[in-house]
Amino acid sequence: MTKKIELPLLLLAIAAFLAPLIGGQISVDAVSMTPGGSNILLALIGQPEAPTLSHGILSLLCSGALMIMLWQRKIMQVPNNTVSTLFLILFGVLCASVGYSDFKSASIPAALEWLTYGFAFYAVVASVGRQKGPVTIMAAIFAGCIVLALLGIREYGNMKAIDPTWRIFPQWVGPNALAAILVIGLFLGIGLSITADRMLTLVSGIGCVAIGTALFLTQSKGGLLALAFSSAVLVILLLIWLPKKNWGKSLGTMSAILVVVGLLAVAISFKPGTPAGPQGTGSPLGRIANASTSADQSMGFRKLLWESAVKLIKRSPIGSGINTFQYESSRPGLVTQTRLAHETYLQLVVEASPIALFALLGGVGMWGYLVSKGARQLAPGQNILRASIVAAICAVLFHGLIDSDFSYYGVGLTVFMLFGVGLLLSTDAVAPEFMPTALRRGSMAGIGLVSLLLIYLGVVESSRAEVRGLLGSGRLNEAQASLESLRSMASWDADVFGLSALSTRSLPERLAYAKRAVELAPSTHNYRTLARIQADAGQPNEARDSLKRTIQIDPNNMAAMTLLTDIELKEGLDDEAKKTLNSLIEIEQTQYFKVRSLPELVATDTYHARVRLAQLDSDPKHQIDLLQPAIDGYKEYADKTIPNVIRYAKDPSGGMDYGGESVAKAKDKITEAQVAAKQLADLYRTTGAAKLAEEASAAVELFSKTLESLSFK
Repeated sequence: MTKKIELPLLLLAIAAFLAPLIGGQISVDAVSMTPGGSNILLALIGQPEAPTLSHGILSLLCSGALMIMLWQRKIMQVPNNTVSTLFLILFGVLCASVGYSDFKSASIPAALEWLTYGFAFYAVVASVGRQKGPVTIMAAIFAGCIVLALLGIREYGNMKAIDPTWRIFPQWVGPNALAAILVIGLFLGIGLSITADRMLTLVSGIGCVAIGTALFLTQSKGGLLALAFSSAVLVILLLIWLPKKNWGKSLGTMSAILVVVGLLAVAISFKPGTPAGPQGTGSPLGRIANASTSADQSMGFRKLLWESAVKLIKRSPIGSGINTFQYESSRPGLVTQTRLAHETYLQLVVEASPIALFALLGGVGMWGYLVSKGARQLAPGQNILRASIVAAICAVLFHGLIDSDFSYYGVGLTVFMLFGVGLLLSTDAVAPEFMPTALRRGSMAGIGLVSLLLIYLGVVESSRAEVRGLLGSGRLNEAQASLESLRSMASWDADVFGLSALSTRSLPERLAYAKRAVELAPSTHNYRTLARIQADAGQPNEARDSLKRTIQIDPNNMAAMTLLTDIELKEGLDDEAKKTLNSLIEIEQTQYFKVRSLPELVATDTYHARVRLAQLDSDPKHQIDLLQPAIDGYKEYADKTIPNVIRYAKDPSGGMDYGGESVAKAKDKITEAQVAAKQLADLYRTTGAAKLAEEASAAVELFSKTLESLSFK
């Protein structure tokens, strides 16, 4: 009987170890991948090309453990009925939201991922047991976080010569997301260190120090605040749940770990002799050192996101569908389209109604009550482990106030596994339940189907990434052959038809594919693609209508306005074009333009509009009024954005774009700025403003040097 239980626990331990390592990416439409077995393997171990497939592998491990238990046992351990019911309501509401989503190809994978969180929760309760199993799962998560931390420290070592202020994010979509999983691992490590034997305490302590060091190198202020908040939670729980005789070792071990981490952070922060980086300081922790400056910008953008979320909730109280915030976020006109709301709770309400939020908070609240119940009656070691789990969960809940943590699969899966472990370490939180054969077989079929669907969606996603890689390398025929296969196996996928529209030579086919993409996902990107093809097909009026629909979704969509101007000028609608260009320029006065998600990423669409409008004007004064702000804006672009474009292009891993800005795009923009600066200098000379003409000429030289800096191999 014992052997039968070992395999489910082993599968869950593997999933717990891998979750921090391969669960940190989110699906991004623009990612490309060179076809090949080695590349797909790299994608599966934490790279961004195939995140859904990686998540499917994790889900198979968890669902496999649960299906084995359902196959073997008629009587199984199940969670407390209240907690179970509330979580089932949460999963049910999220799945129901797919039904009214306009972007089902984005909502279905997200709903399936949330379901697998539930599988992990029930699998842990059913198969881990109350003895060594909980420690095994905690140790596996902790070990995964140690490996992740070491990868991050190595990443910083590789990047510090290029940028000493580099924020690490190995295997994860960004530093803030990485901080969320690291803080979980740190608190689990503290609990394991306190309860371990002396030698294992030392080993665990070293692991905690590695995780803590990596946490500081993320430079995530939210992560460090979560660390401080949950440290206080852990201290309070240890003081309440433990006898006084156990306080010394528990608090001493915890304090020693945190002190060593703090000292290392200070040593890193004041490392001398490093050149200045983009944050304006040579310190490896420059973002934290300049906390007031970066906090103003970061929180400013988040506040606009939250305001947008509130407006979206008022617009659609039932939600827009799970994983659709990325398409709806710009509708209120406050922010550019942003994938996540950077707030777990608002994101749930925007996408799946307040019911989803109430179910989550209710389930977590009931879980917290059950974990705390009768604490003084349990053994000190058991209480220490429970306290560390509660602290880890509290860290995620706190961090969720400033980030959408449950949207990161590694965080969500880990948290729900810890929900299960916490119940197993508590009194009266789980109970044996008889399950009829028909119910067990039906549950197995449903669980297996969900995980297989996630794997299937992951295969489609990775195939799309390979198609983008083929298109990027000019292998058009191979891309078209792959797309033909994809259209037959994923006729519901908007991205497949969007890629088909970009790669097919036949104009009627391109038009048909673009229209199908819009039908499946009426996003601003798909509407713009359709508008370009309609314009090429000699349908300017239809193209203008498509762009106007884009602007309804995103009132300040500068790319759509720029394309609309191109069509209007081509059709000889100069007056209409001038109105559109003026509308573009007016965006400069909005928060949408002034507060950016990346402060160093300067948008240049309005400056381009100024240059074009100046070309349509014959009044020198008007031309100067248009061009001078454009030149100032391009100078800011050269100062803030270009260094990052160069830095990312020189990345040792092979180079990448910075926020969509490639070296080629940057060259085009700076070239336009140089020509405009020459025109401005001539205009100033014509009007007798010699000093201003000299300043404009200096700008010409500046842009010339910037172009030289972009000419590297």
